[in-house]
Amino acid sequence: MVATTLATVTAFAIGLAQVPLTLAAPPEPGVEAKAPAPRVDPSSTDVAARTAILPLVVEGELADADREALTKQLVEGLQRGSFEVITPDEVTAAAGGGDCSKPGCMQKIAQKTGATHIVRATVEVVDRDYTVQVALYEGDEGSEIVSSSEGCEICGVVDVGGLIETQAATLRTKLDALASGPAAINITSDPEDAEVTLDGEPFGVTPVDKRVIPGDHVIRVSKEGYIAVQEKRTFVEGARESLSYELEKVPNRLPKRPYGWASLGIGIAAVGGGLALTFLHDRPYGLGSSCQGANIDLDGDCKFLFNTKWYGVGLGLAGGALVTLGVAVLINTAKNPRKQAKLEAAVNEHLQVGPGGVGLRF
Repeated sequence: MVATTLATVTAFAIGLAQVPLTLAAPPEPGVEAKAPAPRVDPSSTDVAARTAILPLVVEGELADADREALTKQLVEGLQRGSFEVITPDEVTAAAGGGDCSKPGCMQKIAQKTGATHIVRATVEVVDRDYTVQVALYEGDEGSEIVSSSEGCEICGVVDVGGLIETQAATLRTKLDALASGPAAINITSDPEDAEVTLDGEPFGVTPVDKRVIPGDHVIRVSKEGYIAVQEKRTFVEGARESLSYELEKVPNRLPKRPYGWASLGIGIAAVGGGLALTFLHDRPYGLGSSCQGANIDLDGDCKFLFNTKWYGVGLGLAGGALVTLGVAVLINTAKNPRKQAKLEAAVNEHLQVGPGGVGLRF
């Protein structure tokens, strides 16, 4: 009896061991059992560029159906790229509605949507004339990267949709390049604070450290008083390039410093001579026997008088010009900036140079 009971218990235990340990309740009638959601590897969903498309901005009258059709064409045109697209509805849900065009607003939208770039499209309608402008903005800084504008006269919504598709294709090419890794550029110059333009658009003031769209670009570095430098460069995805430019001063066409002193001395002498000739004008020419005997008129005046007025004026004008040139040369060739500033102050305070001569003020 004991042996039979022991065998029965052993068989029951073995049977329990072979039964799956599933404690889940059976599905309710009419409800299908759901398969567990597949696990997604986060690394497989990483996207280098995420582009948020703002709601279409319309200036003028445009039907809601046409607005939706144009928005759809813009979204579909950008969705063909190798980057993630955040639709206008998703942007509105995450960041709210309303137009956005300022850098601060662009940065907020980028933060709320996780976008690296933002696309803003505007359609201006005047009667049957349409102008379409599409701009691409940097999400981190909110600054405009590139903008294009096209228009058509006396056209329909279908033609406008073609313009939007063309501009979407252009932006898609640029965003594809950014998705593979932006290029970076660091520009320095000697002297600093030089203006930098990229493809004719303002890019900053040196030193500049920004990202650029890969490809060919024309860089121009300029500063007042220096010779501008311009060159064409090719930037590769993911590469960082440092460029340094040494700007040369515009050549000084004034003579050297010794000529300045010579011009100043001759000019002062000429001004003095002009004053002397002006003083002698209409005075008796009393040299030798020029004012004696028959050369005396009935009033007792000498017949020969100095006629030097215009000689004095001409000599004075020439002297004034030479003094002006000499002062300019001495100021511009002063090596010490403090000495140059003092000389300029002294000239402004004491020296008056005019078309009629030179005056000293104390």
